[in-house]
Amino acid sequence: MAAFGRFIKQFGWVSLLFSVLMLMLVMMSQILQNASKFEEAYSVLLVITWLGVGVLLFLFFRALWILYQQFKQNIPGIKITIRLTVLATLLMGVPAITIFAFSLNFIQQGINQWFDVTTEEALNKAANLASVTLDNKTRDSLKLTQSVVSQQQIGLEFNPILTVDTIRILLNAQEIALYQTNQQLAAFSAQDNTQILPNSAPGDNLFQQVRKETPYAAIETIPGATNKEQFVRVFIPVGRSLNSQYALQAIFPIPQNITELADSVSIAAQQYSELSYLKGPLTTSFTLILSMVVLLTLVTAVLFTVRAVQNFTSPIRTLARGTKAVSRGDYTIHMPVKQQDEFGELIISFNDMIQRIAQARNDIKLSHQQAEVQKLYLQAVIQNLTSGVITMDTQQQIRTLNSAAERILNIKSEQLLEKSMPSLAQAKSLENLSDDEAMQQQSLKLLMAQIVQQFAELDSNKNLSDNSWSMQYEFQSPNSQQILLLHGSPLPTLDKKAAGYIIVIDDITQLVQAQVNAAWSDVARRLAHEIKNPLTPIQLSAERLNFKLSERLQGDDRDLLNRLTQTIIEQVATMQTLVQAFSDYANTPEVKLQRTELCSLIHGITEMYQDPNAAWRVVSHIDQNCPLVLADKSRLRQLFHNLIKNALEACEEIAEPSVELNASVTAEKNLEITVCDNGPGIPREAQNWIFEPYATDKPKGTGLGLAIVRKIVEEHHGQIRVKTSPMQGTCFIITLPILASE
Repeated sequence: MAAFGRFIKQFGWVSLLFSVLMLMLVMMSQILQNASKFEEAYSVLLVITWLGVGVLLFLFFRALWILYQQFKQNIPGIKITIRLTVLATLLMGVPAITIFAFSLNFIQQGINQWFDVTTEEALNKAANLASVTLDNKTRDSLKLTQSVVSQQQIGLEFNPILTVDTIRILLNAQEIALYQTNQQLAAFSAQDNTQILPNSAPGDNLFQQVRKETPYAAIETIPGATNKEQFVRVFIPVGRSLNSQYALQAIFPIPQNITELADSVSIAAQQYSELSYLKGPLTTSFTLILSMVVLLTLVTAVLFTVRAVQNFTSPIRTLARGTKAVSRGDYTIHMPVKQQDEFGELIISFNDMIQRIAQARNDIKLSHQQAEVQKLYLQAVIQNLTSGVITMDTQQQIRTLNSAAERILNIKSEQLLEKSMPSLAQAKSLENLSDDEAMQQQSLKLLMAQIVQQFAELDSNKNLSDNSWSMQYEFQSPNSQQILLLHGSPLPTLDKKAAGYIIVIDDITQLVQAQVNAAWSDVARRLAHEIKNPLTPIQLSAERLNFKLSERLQGDDRDLLNRLTQTIIEQVATMQTLVQAFSDYANTPEVKLQRTELCSLIHGITEMYQDPNAAWRVVSHIDQNCPLVLADKSRLRQLFHNLIKNALEACEEIAEPSVELNASVTAEKNLEITVCDNGPGIPREAQNWIFEPYATDKPKGTGLGLAIVRKIVEEHHGQIRVKTSPMQGTCFIITLPILASE
């Protein structure tokens, strides 16, 4: 039922139009067989048929136009549709045109032979022969009836019932009926003994004719007969007796074959006469009908073929659309299965394939998402590591760089990402760079060269688990020197091949510094202990010598004694100062952190250095919104006193020495304090060791002042760095954390 519905939907209009046109052609062919109807309805049917053909041709050219438009648009399956349509049209068109040509020739020859003169004469003679035969039958029946009736005249008058039966037997008639002049039946006899009345009673006209003494004989058709059975009716007057007159009717049957032959000959002669008149129009009409049938057949066949081929190639178009959708990345498409054949199985297989691809794609997408989540998780972990992490591909091109690496190396990720490490190690120094930038670039270049060298020394054939290196490297930055611990190793894959490289960088400067501080503290403690003990006896012994001997000696000897003992006493005092510094460095007091207004503390310290008669000047510039910090006031006082003292000592040869203290809040929400002087600055080579214990270039310095400063800063979880320029002074920059509540 569904298939029939699809057929009606696809071919309904074409089928209906074809059926109507075929009906019109059948009616036209029927009309051609009747000359009387030919002139009445043929023209109308011909016009209707031509209109139908016109509509069919319109559908035909419309189908061709649609095919052309689809060919221009390169619709999937259109090429095979056109190819199969042309092939089917040729397969049907060539035989149809051949048959049309031969049929047209046969029609013309047949019509010419049909209307041959000999045929017309034969039909006329046959018709005359049938007519003469039936006339002779009628005349013979009349004569025989009259003869027998005249012989049985007396019996009819006295015993009509028996006589009628005798006459019937003598005449071999089907029925004999004797009527009075008032049309009443007087006697009746029939071959069928069950028949009591005549089948065909005479009419009034026959009785009027008999009253005039005129007999009647004619061939008539049995009323109500389906096969047009005919008989001979004889109706004659019968003598007079006592002024009464009878009429006798005799019915003689005519054999069915004679009747049919006579009718056939008569009809054939009549039709031949009519068609002979229409010979020219018939030839034209038959030619037109044949042409229309061939045209209708071809056009309908082409339309059916186009539609059938389109239905045949519909799965191809469906698969093409599905393939294009898949190529666009649409894996949700599902091709409808409309045919239960090989194409249907192909579409089912295509749908299964798409579902599997979609499932695989979803699995891959899920795996990719999981990998992305894992990657983001790994990136988050790496970004929050305190160790710097740098990853490279097999070509040693830098792929990732975490924030800790940026902080440790003091660079931006854009400076290294997607760049080759060997190229960075061999990069030329850029021009127009400041000293600090040039120094930073050179330090980075040296570091990259060292890393490249370490990887170059690895043996790629070794087991990757052992194929790694570690090294400690001193990284020189413009304001400090960092001690870095580097670990490098290849990134292994499942096949034990290197998929890239990873470098882990740890800034162990503070760790090393803590170790150094611990070692120096131990040294200072031991020195203080070993030196402090003999200093007092030495000083007392010198003073006693001077006291005991100064009175016994005179002149130059006494002056020499005073000078020597005074030298001993002064050097002991110097040694005591040094021992006190050792003790201060080694024995750090417990830090007592409390909420401190550091700006007020700085202002108070600078007030202590205000002396109108002094050659130097100490000033401060404090932010009005200076926040609170957790600090040990006594330790910070020591810090600022050390820095101011160092600054003033560095400016001894300056005409107008000055020290300036500034305090402000940075963008990172830290408190930044700077102590700057206008001295000659610190040499670049000394900037890396000025915070080291016992590192000094002063003749009388202990080398512990800045070491203690850095130690105090570290106790307050801060940072200190130096910024200096030749002949432009030096700035010590201290950064302390602000209270969280602030």
